[in-house]
Amino acid sequence: MKTPIPGGLLVAIEGIDGTGKSTVAATLAQWCGERGLGCVFSREPTNLGPGYKLRQSMETGRLSMKEELELFRLDRKEHVERSVGPALKENQIVILDRYYWSNAAYQGARGADVAKIIASNEAIAPVPDLILFMDIDVSESLARIHGRGDIPNGFEERDSLEKTRAIFTQLHEKGDRPSVRVDASRDLRTVTADALRIFKETALRKIISAAPVMPRESDGWFA
Repeated sequence: MKTPIPGGLLVAIEGIDGTGKSTVAATLAQWCGERGLGCVFSREPTNLGPGYKLRQSMETGRLSMKEELELFRLDRKEHVERSVGPALKENQIVILDRYYWSNAAYQGARGADVAKIIASNEAIAPVPDLILFMDIDVSESLARIHGRGDIPNGFEERDSLEKTRAIFTQLHEKGDRPSVRVDASRDLRTVTADALRIFKETALRKIISAAPVMPRESDGWFA
């Protein structure tokens, strides 16, 4: 496997449900795999102990905000220690379907302090090189959730999604993290092509910033 990016590349796919995050994340990972690029594809909550409890709560009913915040913190800490951190140290590309912006947005919609969530997470987890903010109107989000045969859970109720989307938007517009908004209301092929273009541009910038003269063998990897 090739590892052309010094320090690796961390990409987080964020946004409310129904925006195509999982498809975009999988597409980026597949693109890397087809080119033999070292890549780790993961998602949050994970299937580790704390993450599994959070996933169960999506079906059985939301936990208290205190319980959610603690489980997300424990899940992310373990995720970083076991997977994300080691992969970046090996100069690999890490693509995450949700990361700590989702934590801040969804728990922030319940009244938690968004700034504190961001700060506490960045104390234990690396800041992404790129955040793809997949954005869509809540009505379209719910239509897609229903369209795939799912029943919205406690995280997907209209009022909660409206507040969650607003927090995602605020985090993006604040401009202090490397985020790019992707209009997810378009057809999936256009959305994934746009996300891939942004991903390749980010990867090239990091390679060039680390080595002003780009290694010859990497010329075609992100073309």
